[in-house]
Amino acid sequence: MAAKKIYPVRFAGLRGTRECDAAFRTADPEQWQRWLKHARDNKATTIVSCLCQAGEEDTQRRRLKVHLSQKTDQCWLASWAFSGHEHAPDCRFYSVWPDERQAAVYAPDVVKVAADGQLVVRLPTGLQKKNAQERKPEAIPVSTGPGKRRRQSSMRLLGLLHLLWEQSGINVWHPAFDRKKRYPGWVSWRLNETAGRIRIGRIPLRQSLMLMAMKDSEQAAENRRIAKEAAGDSRRLIIISQLAAWSDAADERLQYTLPLGLFAGFPSLDLPDDVRARLSRSFTRELSDWRRGARVMIICETEPPETTFIRKEGRNVPRSSCRVIDAALMTVSPRYIPLDSRYEGMVEARLWQEKRAFIKPLRYDGEEDVLPDFVLKDVPGVDDLPMEVFGMNTPEYLHRQQEKSAHYDAEYGPGKWWYWHAANSSDMPAFP
Repeated sequence: MAAKKIYPVRFAGLRGTRECDAAFRTADPEQWQRWLKHARDNKATTIVSCLCQAGEEDTQRRRLKVHLSQKTDQCWLASWAFSGHEHAPDCRFYSVWPDERQAAVYAPDVVKVAADGQLVVRLPTGLQKKNAQERKPEAIPVSTGPGKRRRQSSMRLLGLLHLLWEQSGINVWHPAFDRKKRYPGWVSWRLNETAGRIRIGRIPLRQSLMLMAMKDSEQAAENRRIAKEAAGDSRRLIIISQLAAWSDAADERLQYTLPLGLFAGFPSLDLPDDVRARLSRSFTRELSDWRRGARVMIICETEPPETTFIRKEGRNVPRSSCRVIDAALMTVSPRYIPLDSRYEGMVEARLWQEKRAFIKPLRYDGEEDVLPDFVLKDVPGVDDLPMEVFGMNTPEYLHRQQEKSAHYDAEYGPGKWWYWHAANSSDMPAFP
């Protein structure tokens, strides 16, 4: 990639709003330092944000924090944790991974930033059928030794779904978001915008991405167009939707297809027995969530669509269908915040009710215990406050709980992170 740019930043506080660019910082370094120190001393009322992405009204995105060197008494700016992906690819604050622990899941070339700023992702099965290596989705790597986990050589579908969710900012919540309700059309729009910056190998993701849509919507028409072009070009599809509300009939459909709730413009999906078995084995919790009424997202990759003709009302009617190669599930809240357990759902609902600002870190294809369950972003004097829900009492889980508690005590300080022993007490502690 080209050299990183220093974009203008905005100071917004009780004194009003000011912007300054790189030239100002060089021409008047003393004034620049005064502004930084004022922002640091008044961080409860002053927001510093990067202007590398023009046209967005959300002042919470691309916020910066001010650091102070005790040795030189000089201040400098840095991005907040879990926000590096919000910046423009050529911005000096940009990062593919919001957290370095997410990057450790994959080999270095699984997700790359191309010269044009696009993210290039490698999947186990590529999108172009005639050029792709024909192989089944990889098994999850096993540990290569005590404390070591082999980096994965490709990103699986759950990882891609997490990447799209995180790059779209759907895993972030702020009370101001309640003014514009999150609904399926909004989610599809955000995902489509993000897909414009991603390639799977050499194929732009948008060329193969079909998103949940209602009948007669623009997205439904776009889905039909993508399916038609994919059939002509022998290109595989990536489909993202949500499962239909559970019913006995929907459960029955799962034996041979994916019971989708918003599928306008999609081809018919044929679910092979081996893919269904793998889905049931790898996503038992999510399927249980679905059966008890939770909202569950699904991502699947399919072979290129094929057209056959079926007899209907005395006429031969074309039917577009494709075979599912692999699929993954993700439980989400009514605000489309991903959830890894029923207890997390209870915490997320209460955070929303109390109008808190928070992030749900996503683990991609890694272990569930590598990241906090949530991160609070609105505690005065604290940049990030991790939150943990401990939901089991098995010996192995309790041992891991002790390790995580020691880690948080060492990194943040005793009493400076929130936790709930949900397996021991139904009373959720108050939030900081």
